[in-house]
Amino acid sequence: MHVSHDTHAIFFRLASGDALPDALFAKLREAGVATGALRAHGVLEHVELRTFAPHTRTLGASRSLAGALHAIAIEGTVGLSEGTPQAVLRALLSRETDAGVDTLSGVIASARVVALEVVVTSAQDLAVPLAHEPRAGLAMLGDGPSPSPNPPPNPSPSPNPSPSPNPQPSAWAEAIATSAAQKPLPAKPPARPSAPDEAEQILPEAGDLVQHFAFGPSEVLRSDGDRLHLKVGKDGRIREIALEMLKVTLLDADPGVKPRHFKLDRRL
Repeated sequence: MHVSHDTHAIFFRLASGDALPDALFAKLREAGVATGALRAHGVLEHVELRTFAPHTRTLGASRSLAGALHAIAIEGTVGLSEGTPQAVLRALLSRETDAGVDTLSGVIASARVVALEVVVTSAQDLAVPLAHEPRAGLAMLGDGPSPSPNPPPNPSPSPNPSPSPNPQPSAWAEAIATSAAQKPLPAKPPARPSAPDEAEQILPEAGDLVQHFAFGPSEVLRSDGDRLHLKVGKDGRIREIALEMLKVTLLDADPGVKPRHFKLDRRL
């Protein structure tokens, strides 16, 4: 347990075009934050998002999200890793699509700022290292010692104290030393290897025809790699769907014949 008796709040904005998380970590260093909590909201684009994979108990490979997204809430716990403040940015994101509001959540691996407002509550008397929690595959505050800037008073102070020839290091210097002794956080947990059928799977492209389990016969208007934009045959509406939620089956014996035909079932 780490208890802070000296906290204050820091308010700032990141500039348009700033890269996350590097620009945020630079602001934390500039403000002298070693340990604390942050909250943010705004608009991001070119987001790389990672979500928890229960079968590996770690964060999976990042997923690219095209276009601008509303960052409804971003939260993180600030700690030290290799002597510098860092945080895992947990985010709730949303965007409007033809099929309605698409809500996404996960850990931001990288993003570009359109506009972002940040509030950091800094524990001035703590400098706690971040450590990789192997049981959960996540970075969390470690149990290592934190600097104590308020030592107990001397019961018999000298009326004319002389300066110590070896002054104690500052809390920040002690924090860096503490963090440097910790095992550094892994830059990114290894991605789950693809199964052979996944690596060689043929996915629908623009012009292909699909049989969707809910929408019925549809035409693929555009493919973003992990999402399809479909024109539904029964009503002509445009739908955006995520491929990761579907089981894709090629129905044609010859995949070179266009248009190709696919069956899209719900992934169990």
